[in-house]
Amino acid sequence: MSMDKPFHVEVTVDAPRDVVWRELTEPERIRHWFGWEYDGLGDEIKFIFVDNAELSPPSRIDFGNDSVIDLVDVGDGRTLIRAVKPGDLDGVEWKDVYGGVEEGWIQFFHQLRHRLARHPDEDRRTLFLSGPSRLVDPPGEPWHSSRYQRGADVDGSLVVLCVQPSGEGMLVVSTYGLSDAEFAEAEARWTSWWDGLASG
Repeated sequence: MSMDKPFHVEVTVDAPRDVVWRELTEPERIRHWFGWEYDGLGDEIKFIFVDNAELSPPSRIDFGNDSVIDLVDVGDGRTLIRAVKPGDLDGVEWKDVYGGVEEGWIQFFHQLRHRLARHPDEDRRTLFLSGPSRLVDPPGEPWHSSRYQRGADVDGSLVVLCVQPSGEGMLVVSTYGLSDAEFAEAEARWTSWWDGLASG
């Protein structure tokens, strides 16, 4: 896996640019689509989006390592989110190299797209599982699909499965509006599904 791989990631969301800008620049909003819940999430968000980000409202974030996020108003209340780290994307050096940052932006932008489309003002609770896995389509309404990822909306939750070429995988389930009992039920359901992937 390489964190240095160049990338060009584009995801279009059903929200105006000013709304998307707030989602990308206000830490309390970022925590409802970026990554998954863990003790250090707030510090990670501060490090990436506050301490090491140069903001150029209303459309550009420069991260100081040659990578940027641009927001493009594409009309009809929709916004294209583009994350770029320049480099030779077709060169032999990076062919078939798994890029951790690239895959992260793909996953997180689709988590943001889901939040804005289905749960714009709701708090998120996440389930995170990792270990050996295989790439399959999660059950539910397909949400996104790429070389190393599959996402699906399952009863209002977004389920994202990511598997590296090594077979190491992770499952992130973003839930909204669940009671503690419902969240525990979802946790049991997805843990069982995940265990089936590892043993299948």
